[in-house]
Amino acid sequence: MCGICCVLSRGSTEACQQSTPIIQQVRENLLRRGPDCHHLLQDVGLTSDPTTQHYGTFLGSVLHMRGEITQQPSQDHCGNILLWNGEIFDGIKVEEDQNDTCVLQQLLAASHGEEGLLQLFQSIKGPWAFIYWQACSKQLWFGRDYFGRRSLLWRLPDGETDVFALSSVIARPEPQDGQWQEIPAKGIFCISVESWVAGSALSIKWYPWQHDNGTTYPSSPELFADEDCHLHTSLDIKKMDSGPSSPVLPFNRKLPDHEHQLSDLSSEIDRTSAKNGLQLQASSSREARAGPDMCASNVVGKNTEKLAAMPDILDQIVDEKLKTLAVQLIAVLGEAVKRRVFNVPRGSESYEAKSTVQKQHVEQLDSLEILQDRAEQLSDDARGDGLSLGGASAAPSATAIPAVKIGCPELFSEVAMKTAAMQGSTEKNCSEKCRVAILFSGGVDSMVIAALADRFVPSDEPIDLLNVAFQQKGKQHQPGKKKGSKNQREVVYDDPFQVPDRITGLQGLEELVRINPSRHWNFVEVNVTLDELREKRSQHVSHLLYPLQTVLDDSIGCAIWFAARGRGRLANCPDKNQADQPYCSPAKVLLVGMGADEQLAGYSRHRSKFNSEGWRGLLEEVEMEVDRISSRNLGRDDRIISDHGKESRFPFLDEDVVSFLSSVPIQYKANLTLPRGIGEKLLLRVAARELGLTSAAVLPKRAIQFGSRIAKMENSAEKASDRCNRLTTE
Repeated sequence: MCGICCVLSRGSTEACQQSTPIIQQVRENLLRRGPDCHHLLQDVGLTSDPTTQHYGTFLGSVLHMRGEITQQPSQDHCGNILLWNGEIFDGIKVEEDQNDTCVLQQLLAASHGEEGLLQLFQSIKGPWAFIYWQACSKQLWFGRDYFGRRSLLWRLPDGETDVFALSSVIARPEPQDGQWQEIPAKGIFCISVESWVAGSALSIKWYPWQHDNGTTYPSSPELFADEDCHLHTSLDIKKMDSGPSSPVLPFNRKLPDHEHQLSDLSSEIDRTSAKNGLQLQASSSREARAGPDMCASNVVGKNTEKLAAMPDILDQIVDEKLKTLAVQLIAVLGEAVKRRVFNVPRGSESYEAKSTVQKQHVEQLDSLEILQDRAEQLSDDARGDGLSLGGASAAPSATAIPAVKIGCPELFSEVAMKTAAMQGSTEKNCSEKCRVAILFSGGVDSMVIAALADRFVPSDEPIDLLNVAFQQKGKQHQPGKKKGSKNQREVVYDDPFQVPDRITGLQGLEELVRINPSRHWNFVEVNVTLDELREKRSQHVSHLLYPLQTVLDDSIGCAIWFAARGRGRLANCPDKNQADQPYCSPAKVLLVGMGADEQLAGYSRHRSKFNSEGWRGLLEEVEMEVDRISSRNLGRDDRIISDHGKESRFPFLDEDVVSFLSSVPIQYKANLTLPRGIGEKLLLRVAARELGLTSAAVLPKRAIQFGSRIAKMENSAEKASDRCNRLTTE
């Protein structure tokens, strides 16, 4: 995983100089993504026409994951330059000891024409974003994978002397500095640099993904408008007839033949519920609709009592077809998880380039970061231009020099001493053997991922379960009293972090231990106070979220950022003397469950659509969800998680998993005639049952912003779609 950036300028010296402030704007956040090495190629001459000169500045940072560490940007003997932020899990042969950047660059150099390049990228299975300067054709290629699992933003030119820029992440710019947008993950883009001359608009060729069913993206320019629907007059998007083939199978649009057979399942549920003295509704229960003022333990406790009363409910409605599909899902999802936990550095040699940040004891981490910042500043001052990052010429250096070494040897010695001292402390409190962590709520998505990871992660290696909670305080609403009235009483929390996801997470831990008692699960309680939330959002997270700025983006982004950081305490520490000691997860890989709800009708809006328009409405809604997933949130999640020098991996968005689920008839993926907690994501729940996850299989969906209790923490009146002022004013 890497941070990548390119600035393209033309013409005058003034335009060339504009690359400097852009690099300074993106540099800090870009280097946090790739803490193992970084490199800069500054003002590389791209064309030789004396009338219109073109220059490129390329910056890359690397999180080392496989093979020999390879600096980026990577330049070959022909002058081709590659910035690669991705993982090749399949589709292209990469040996265990090889670096995929090197393999890809060799294949790109050997590819013939645009068709060869497009075929190469369509064959890759795994997340990616790339920037590639093809020297022989004078073309700049760039794009994101089909699902948009890796972030890539662009800043479009807006004036005769302006520049075109690409970056994984930036710092939120001032209005006068130009605005950035997420590049649509709708295909691959190409700029013929020599055609961008004075008096002409920047022309970008767009090669859209091609689908087997004949569907294609509209050529409407609105796809490339900014958030205020303003089109850039200095931009010309040309949609090409060819493009890379979609990596997934077409969506199965077949509707159920006999809807009454499906409603019989609901009748069976009702009979079972009556037998157990329960009243379960297909719509949300009163507890499920309860607001954030409701005591978390009471809500979860009541639902748990109901769930415990019907342990065999899935068994009673599963037929052979559904069970067969569930077994097949376990197989294909298991392979996806295997690919994502197998390709992780293991062995002492893989830690030679390990980030200093990941070796620190949590109590001393901040002081070391400050020290490094001082070293970086002195280094910049010593160089004079503030840009040289271990090699500022057009030719790549043999080795990437840690920035802290350059120009400040006295601080480098101090950093090295502190790092060595902290490493010993860290090893006592953090298991350096832990390579894989899971964003964990105890819900069915994260539980299935954890159970499958348990099959493929070495048995002597711990797995970190990262569970985030936000401090609760406020007034509890009493029935019959108006909200906001004086009769509301203050809530006294025995544990202010005992939120719904903490409760279900601990229950999920018990279930995982029952399945495999020999596995060491680290249940990491990540507790966040309101003061810390506000501080980190203002200083840092708001920049990672940009250009997104809704209340929903704020809530989810902040929750994921704190969870991915992995700082907390171990709830199940085997050494009681160490139980209250701070813990910092050293895992470089974070498995996340994004994509399950979109494909398996897990959101409440799916049930609303089904209630109003039946099976056809549900099918169309799920198909639309899958089609638009690249434009929803994955770029945001990548920027948030990668900020900690960790790599997000999405098993549910593996190309083979999506192809399998796309081929499954809608009534087997979800049956919303059944109650909440059973009908949505039905196929996944049956798979969970097959894995032995009895309780998790029937837990209702709860979004992270509600389960962690960050939603409405600061403003109970705001809506998820509102623009979040906290992202720009704090």
